[in-house]
Amino acid sequence: MGLMNKLVVVFPTRPLKVMKLKQESSLHQIRRICVAIIFFVLAMFIALRYYPGLIDDYKISHNPVVVDYHTEVKCHVRAIVENCSMKIITNTGQVIKRDFLGGIKRNNQVVTVASADDPSLVTIDLAIDNMLSQFVITTVFTFLFILLVWMSLVVILRTHKMMKVINEISGQRLTPAIVPIKLTSYGKTITALYQAKNAQGADVKCIATFNKNSSGGPIIIGDMTKNKCNVLAVIGQNNPIPILLDENFTRCDFTDSEIQALIEVLC
Repeated sequence: MGLMNKLVVVFPTRPLKVMKLKQESSLHQIRRICVAIIFFVLAMFIALRYYPGLIDDYKISHNPVVVDYHTEVKCHVRAIVENCSMKIITNTGQVIKRDFLGGIKRNNQVVTVASADDPSLVTIDLAIDNMLSQFVITTVFTFLFILLVWMSLVVILRTHKMMKVINEISGQRLTPAIVPIKLTSYGKTITALYQAKNAQGADVKCIATFNKNSSGGPIIIGDMTKNKCNVLAVIGQNNPIPILLDENFTRCDFTDSEIQALIEVLC
């Protein structure tokens, strides 16, 4: 008798409640939303802080003229990148402040330049010299945070979909299933990614998130190859999307005798 048939024989025939794991709770979803918001704010902060100055520097570089304005420049390293701030006071008393990315010259001497086409645009030669590196660094950091926002939203939406499945099948008679997944691990969190077909027959991407300390991870069947393996799951009567079980069997309200019977079959 194959493993699947053995599991069917010992699997409970009574309705089972299906619970959310610790990493799937509403609290963790709220935390993910907060993290996504923080990443988005950081992306906008970087973009709005550096791109306007880059645009001005680009305009000035087309037709620059040296001007004799009082200029102060300070540079310091922050998060591996050297950030410089400048303060320029024009002859009319106008104060221009802005930040840019790049290193200060060895002799600490900078030249203040303005645009011959638009004298209100003022910067220093160091900022113009570092336009390319500023653009690359600013774009990389902005893109990085936007990517983290996208990744957070993907996890939030997929987890939300799985919670709907759990609510639908909880209290039904469940059947066991063996599902191929891909595992990733970050700190105490284990994430399982897999595909399934929904009630309409369309392929959907699924996710299950485990906490090593509480749920311990999915129930792996057989060997793992390059983070890919088969795991034990349950399927409801009216929804074909499987929900992965955890190795501590806390996903469903199994009795001790039911857990022991499943463990004996799996061993």
